[in-house]
Amino acid sequence: MTLAPGGRRTTGQAAWRFLLVGATNTLVTTALLVGLSYLMPGWLAYTISFALGLAYSTVFAARWVFTNDGSARAAISYALCYLVIFLIGLVVIAGIHALNWPAYANALSVVVTAPLGFVAGRIVFTPRKESPDE
Repeated sequence: MTLAPGGRRTTGQAAWRFLLVGATNTLVTTALLVGLSYLMPGWLAYTISFALGLAYSTVFAARWVFTNDGSARAAISYALCYLVIFLIGLVVIAGIHALNWPAYANALSVVVTAPLGFVAGRIVFTPRKESPDE
Protein backbone atom coordinates (compact mmCIF):
# COMPACT_ATOMS: atom_id res chain seq x y z
CA MET A 1 0.00 0.00 0.00
CA THR A 2 1.39 3.38 -0.92
CA LEU A 3 1.25 6.30 1.45
CA ALA A 4 0.44 9.89 0.69
CA PRO A 5 3.26 12.44 0.95
CA GLY A 6 4.69 12.74 4.45
CA GLY A 7 4.07 9.08 5.32
CA ARG A 8 0.36 9.63 5.83
CA ARG A 9 -2.38 7.31 4.53
CA THR A 10 -5.08 8.71 2.30
CA THR A 11 -8.43 9.43 3.96
CA GLY A 12 -10.00 6.37 2.32
CA GLN A 13 -7.19 4.05 3.43
CA ALA A 14 -7.32 5.44 6.96
CA ALA A 15 -11.14 5.20 7.12
CA TRP A 16 -11.18 1.47 6.32
CA ARG A 17 -8.39 0.78 8.78
CA PHE A 18 -10.14 2.91 11.42
CA LEU A 19 -13.35 0.89 10.96
CA LEU A 20 -11.46 -2.39 11.32
CA VAL A 21 -9.59 -1.28 14.43
CA GLY A 22 -12.79 0.16 15.90
CA ALA A 23 -14.79 -3.00 15.23
CA THR A 24 -12.19 -5.30 16.79
CA ASN A 25 -11.75 -2.91 19.71
CA THR A 26 -15.51 -2.84 20.31
CA LEU A 27 -15.85 -6.62 20.19
CA VAL A 28 -12.92 -7.27 22.53
CA THR A 29 -13.72 -4.54 25.06
CA THR A 30 -17.40 -5.51 25.15
CA ALA A 31 -16.51 -9.14 25.87
CA LEU A 32 -14.04 -7.98 28.51
CA LEU A 33 -16.63 -5.69 30.08
CA VAL A 34 -19.22 -8.46 30.30
CA GLY A 35 -16.72 -10.95 31.70
CA LEU A 36 -15.32 -8.55 34.28
CA SER A 37 -18.85 -7.51 35.29
CA TYR A 38 -19.31 -10.96 36.80
CA LEU A 39 -16.20 -10.48 38.94
CA MET A 40 -16.40 -6.83 40.08
CA PRO A 41 -18.67 -3.78 40.20
CA GLY A 42 -19.84 -2.55 36.80
CA TRP A 43 -18.14 0.85 37.08
CA LEU A 44 -14.78 -0.82 37.71
CA ALA A 45 -15.29 -3.31 34.87
CA TYR A 46 -16.19 -0.41 32.57
CA THR A 47 -13.17 1.62 33.65
CA ILE A 48 -10.76 -1.27 33.07
CA SER A 49 -12.21 -2.21 29.69
CA PHE A 50 -12.32 1.43 28.56
CA ALA A 51 -8.69 1.99 29.57
CA LEU A 52 -7.52 -1.15 27.74
CA GLY A 53 -9.59 -0.23 24.69
CA LEU A 54 -8.10 3.25 24.71
CA ALA A 55 -4.57 1.83 24.81
CA TYR A 56 -5.36 -0.57 21.94
CA SER A 57 -6.95 2.17 19.87
CA THR A 58 -4.09 4.59 20.48
CA VAL A 59 -1.38 2.13 19.45
CA PHE A 60 -3.17 0.94 16.32
CA ALA A 61 -4.39 4.38 15.29
CA ALA A 62 -0.88 5.76 15.45
CA ARG A 63 0.96 2.92 13.75
CA TRP A 64 -1.55 1.20 11.49
CA VAL A 65 -4.49 3.48 10.73
CA PHE A 66 -3.09 6.93 10.06
CA THR A 67 0.70 6.67 9.68
CA ASN A 68 3.57 4.23 9.84
CA ASP A 69 4.84 5.78 13.04
CA GLY A 70 3.43 7.73 15.93
CA SER A 71 5.29 9.73 18.51
CA ALA A 72 4.60 9.40 22.23
CA ARG A 73 3.40 13.01 22.20
CA ALA A 74 0.86 12.27 19.47
CA ALA A 75 -0.31 9.12 21.26
CA ILE A 76 -0.88 11.07 24.48
CA SER A 77 -2.75 13.77 22.55
CA TYR A 78 -4.92 11.13 20.89
CA ALA A 79 -5.69 9.50 24.25
CA LEU A 80 -6.68 12.90 25.68
CA CYS A 81 -8.93 13.49 22.68
CA TYR A 82 -10.60 10.15 23.38
CA LEU A 83 -11.28 11.13 26.97
CA VAL A 84 -13.10 14.22 25.68
CA ILE A 85 -14.93 12.08 23.12
CA PHE A 86 -15.91 9.70 25.95
CA LEU A 87 -17.43 12.64 27.83
CA ILE A 88 -19.30 13.76 24.70
CA GLY A 89 -20.70 10.23 24.42
CA LEU A 90 -21.90 10.44 28.03
CA VAL A 91 -23.67 13.71 27.22
CA VAL A 92 -25.38 12.08 24.22
CA ILE A 93 -26.49 9.18 26.40
CA ALA A 94 -27.79 11.59 29.06
CA GLY A 95 -29.77 13.37 26.34
CA ILE A 96 -31.24 10.11 25.13
CA HIS A 97 -32.22 9.28 28.72
CA ALA A 98 -33.74 12.76 29.23
CA LEU A 99 -35.88 12.20 26.13
CA ASN A 100 -37.06 8.89 27.61
CA TRP A 101 -35.91 7.00 24.55
CA PRO A 102 -35.40 3.24 24.94
CA ALA A 103 -32.04 1.98 26.22
CA TYR A 104 -31.03 0.58 22.82
CA ALA A 105 -31.04 4.16 21.51
CA ASN A 106 -27.80 4.65 23.45
CA ALA A 107 -26.13 3.07 20.43
CA LEU A 108 -26.71 6.42 18.70
CA SER A 109 -23.82 7.76 20.76
CA VAL A 110 -21.53 5.83 18.39
CA VAL A 111 -22.91 7.88 15.48
CA VAL A 112 -21.49 10.95 17.21
CA THR A 113 -18.33 9.59 18.80
CA ALA A 114 -16.93 7.39 16.00
CA PRO A 115 -16.55 10.24 13.49
CA LEU A 116 -15.00 12.39 16.21
CA GLY A 117 -12.43 9.65 16.86
CA PHE A 118 -11.56 9.52 13.18
CA VAL A 119 -11.22 13.30 12.90
CA ALA A 120 -9.08 13.39 16.06
CA GLY A 121 -6.75 10.77 14.58
CA ARG A 122 -6.43 12.60 11.29
CA ILE A 123 -5.52 15.80 13.12
CA VAL A 124 -3.27 14.36 15.83
CA PHE A 125 -1.32 11.98 13.59
CA THR A 126 -0.60 14.55 10.88
CA PRO A 127 3.16 14.57 10.37
CA ARG A 128 4.74 17.75 11.70
CA LYS A 129 6.50 19.91 9.18
CA GLU A 130 10.09 20.36 10.13
CA SER A 131 11.23 23.95 10.32
CA PRO A 132 14.60 24.95 8.85
CA ASP A 133 15.84 25.47 12.44
CA GLU A 134 15.48 21.76 13.32
